[in-house]
Amino acid sequence: MTELPAHSSLGASGAERWMNCPGSVALIKELELPDSDEPDYRAEGTAAHEVAARCLEQDIDAWEAIGTPTENDVEVTSEMAEAVQVYLDECRSLIGDASRIYIEHKMFEPDFHDSFFGTVDFAILTVEGDEIVLDVNDYKHGVGVVVEAHWNPQIMYYAYGILLRHPDVTKVRMRIVQPRGFHPEGPIRLFELDAETLRKWATGTLRPAMIRAEVDSHLDAGDHCRFCPAKIVCPLLTSVFRAMATHDPKEEIKTTDQSLGQLYKLIPAAKHFQKALEGEVFRRLTSGLEVAYTKLVYKKANRIYKPGAEAVMKENFAADAFTKPELKSPAEIEKLGNGAKVLIKEWAYTPESGLTVALESDKRVGVKVQSTADTFAKANLGGTDD
Repeated sequence: MTELPAHSSLGASGAERWMNCPGSVALIKELELPDSDEPDYRAEGTAAHEVAARCLEQDIDAWEAIGTPTENDVEVTSEMAEAVQVYLDECRSLIGDASRIYIEHKMFEPDFHDSFFGTVDFAILTVEGDEIVLDVNDYKHGVGVVVEAHWNPQIMYYAYGILLRHPDVTKVRMRIVQPRGFHPEGPIRLFELDAETLRKWATGTLRPAMIRAEVDSHLDAGDHCRFCPAKIVCPLLTSVFRAMATHDPKEEIKTTDQSLGQLYKLIPAAKHFQKALEGEVFRRLTSGLEVAYTKLVYKKANRIYKPGAEAVMKENFAADAFTKPELKSPAEIEKLGNGAKVLIKEWAYTPESGLTVALESDKRVGVKVQSTADTFAKANLGGTDD
């Protein structure tokens, strides 16, 4: 029996990073860094995955785990249970006449690549007419970072690992289940491919990227830097951050459209570096160390009332001491039940809130603004009818 590795530098969870930045693999290895620089975030996510697996295996609901500790000493809260239950309901809705079910399944396929390794949250095989279908669900417990399902390399990596064991599969459905992160498509996002397309992606894109990451030291900054543990010492990010900090904004007037776009692409990476830098300075200061040019101060806070203040204010100012009730937001009303969702769909809308800049990868529809020259040119053309 093939022994499973404890970790892979080219595993599924870091695929987005090392496929875009192959040099990060060597950098992380050289510095002997952990998988992520977000230990608290990962701890809660790991605990939520454990609860989900336990519930699926024991056929219980998430509320039954509230108050119990997980293996990494995180207590299951009602908030965690509520989120996990969304995932459980989705997984259970697929089971039906399943021919095979995988729960927290560790996969290792050295014949494809020595470092092909990952843990699939949930996968299930079913027969639908003439097709054999593979469903793969990936649970995301996070709030701040919304994960897309469309061409997501992590879940495609997982799905291909299962495909290797089931060559007769013809269709693959992949879902990101993220109950606590807002997305216009809702907490469950589906991406569907025929199995042959996924196989071609694995052999034509995934494996070449894995081979490249083993030998290529090229660094590339982008949004994939977010969870890279090496970002605070990354020479590329360091140079980008310093260049932006000392850059003269007046020079942008002379910059070509192409160069300006290239600079704009680096903003997310620079922000990730800034966040990591702030975190490391805070960690050192709270550990009793001194960091040049910095100090610890109390955060700004608004005044709050002492116990008993409400009665005093009411006695002295009557109704003037209280605010008037106002209508809750559409999102808050929707939580009141299915009937509320119907009414919100009829009575709420999303107004245009002005234009902003986004990267090409953003899912929102691009808006083309007509230049002043084009506007006047059309006006002049329209006035030459005689």
